[in-house]
Amino acid sequence: MDIVRFGTPLLGSWNGENRLRLRPTDEYQASAATATVSVTATHFVSIAYTWSDGQSPQQGLLLLAGGGTEAEPATAVWVDSWHTGRALMQFSGTVGDDGILRLSGSYPAPTGPDWGWQIHVDPGTGGRITMHNVVPGMDPYQVVELTLERP
Repeated sequence: MDIVRFGTPLLGSWNGENRLRLRPTDEYQASAATATVSVTATHFVSIAYTWSDGQSPQQGLLLLAGGGTEAEPATAVWVDSWHTGRALMQFSGTVGDDGILRLSGSYPAPTGPDWGWQIHVDPGTGGRITMHNVVPGMDPYQVVELTLERP
């Protein structure tokens, strides 16, 4: 699969809701969200989104490339004004039989081994992006859920 073909159902503008929690026992905090999905430089899909942490507006960008298969994995770069600050996070992954792109990356933890971060992009009905924290020794848990619908 080509990442542009994967992203085609998502192209355009979206409105929705972003839900965020820090720990698996925390309640989700919801905010309004928007997203714009476009093809960039012929071979890439960009997902630019906005949300709020309850105090300030936030922005993020996920840039997808590659194929999304075992033979040619998808790659991605992600930035988010709240989650990554000034850093870029790199990911790789594949599109499953269910049509969901599952990306995995990691980031340095304050002490100990790096922690993991997963981003799942579901182009099904509407659009849905979830993000999961992967703490060493724990099962991944969902931190972000961005649900989108056409305006």
